[in-house]
Amino acid sequence: MLVPPQLISTNREKHDCESTMANTDDYIEPSKSSNSSPSQDSSPELNYGCSSWILSSQCASDLYEAGVKLWRKEDLVDIEAQLARSFETEYFTVRRIDGVVARIKNPMYMIQNPIWAPRLKTQGYWRLVKIKPDGPPETYLCPYLLEWKNQTVPRYEGVIEYSKSLFETKRQLWNNSITCELFRAQLQRLLDTGKRRITKVVCFGLGDMVTKTAKWEINHRRETEQQASETSDVEGSLMQHAMALTMAEAIRHHTGVSVQLKAQDPAYREQTNEILSENGFEIVGKCGAGGFAEINDDTLVFAAFASTTISEVLADISRPALVITTGGENTFSDHTKVFSDAESPRTRQMWCEYSVSHFAVPSPEQELFKPLTRMSIRTRMPGVEGAR
Repeated sequence: MLVPPQLISTNREKHDCESTMANTDDYIEPSKSSNSSPSQDSSPELNYGCSSWILSSQCASDLYEAGVKLWRKEDLVDIEAQLARSFETEYFTVRRIDGVVARIKNPMYMIQNPIWAPRLKTQGYWRLVKIKPDGPPETYLCPYLLEWKNQTVPRYEGVIEYSKSLFETKRQLWNNSITCELFRAQLQRLLDTGKRRITKVVCFGLGDMVTKTAKWEINHRRETEQQASETSDVEGSLMQHAMALTMAEAIRHHTGVSVQLKAQDPAYREQTNEILSENGFEIVGKCGAGGFAEINDDTLVFAAFASTTISEVLADISRPALVITTGGENTFSDHTKVFSDAESPRTRQMWCEYSVSHFAVPSPEQELFKPLTRMSIRTRMPGVEGAR
C-alpha cells in the first residue's frame, strides 16, 4: 500500500482564513476563554464543531463568491508538464485557491519501472464547500491534486489484437447510420446560425479503445444474462471517437479550412494513441491536464460521459463555440455524492449563455445509439465571448 503523499506548504505567509484552521481539536482551558474572564466564569470553552473542514469550506465559499477562479490555464499546463517529468521530479507543486503553493512528494521518484502512473485529480466546487475531500486538511483548498493509477492489471489483461479493424468497422457502422446523417445536418444548421467559426475539436474522456474486458466481468455479465465479450468495455469509446471524426469532417466541409482534432484521456494506452494518430487525432494532456489549455472561443468541446469536472473548468477558462456533453446538468447522485461533471453556481451561469439542442436517434437505431440521447449540444449565443 502506498503511503499518502506528503504535502508541504511552500509559502511562509498563510492566507488569513488558513490561520484559523490550526489546533481546532485542542481543548481550551477556562482561563483562555475569549468571552469571559476566569473570575467571572469558570465554565470550559469547547471548540466543538470548529473543525478544519468547516473553516476551510467557509474560506473556499468566500473566495469563490469573490470571483477567485478554481482553474487557470497556466496551472493546468504547469501540472501537466510536471507529471510528464514524474521520473525526475521529487516534489510536485499545486496552487490552492487561497494562493498558497504546496508541494506533494512523489512516491515514484527515480523508480525505473513504476507500476503507478500519476494523473490529474479534480476537486470541484462541491468538494471544496460541501463534501469533505479525501486527504489531510492542507489539501482542502486544492481544486486539483494528483491520483495514482495502478498499471498491473491493464498490463496483465493485454489488448484487443484486432483493435484497428474493430475501430474501422464501428466507424463504418456509424457513418452509414441514419443517426449520423441527422447529426451532420444538425451540426450544419448550428454552424450556419450566427456563422460560427470553429478551428478545432477537442475531446475529453472518450475512453481507451484497446483494453480487453476482464474475464471476471465477462463471466459476471453472462451470469446475469447480459451479452459480453472482450470488446464490451470499448464499444462506447469506439463509437464516440467515430463521432469526433464526423464533427471534424463536417466543420471542414462547412468552412473549407483545416480543423484541428485533439483528444485527451489519461486512460489511453499506446496502441490507442497509435490508432488515433493514424486517423488524424493529436493526443494532448496525457496526464489529464494539458488538453484544457487547448480550449478557446473557436473550439468545439466533446466530452461524453467524462469522469472529471469538465464543465467547471470551462466555466473558469473559456466559452467554446459548441459543447457536446452528457454532464453539467445534474449535481447530486444522493445526499453524500456528487456527479463527476456536476452542475455548480458558475456552470449554471455559463449555460445561460448557451442554447441547447439534443440528438435525434430514430426508432430503428435506438438500440445501437441509445446513449446518445443523454447528450446535449450547447451552442454559445451571439455576443458571448471568453470566460467571465
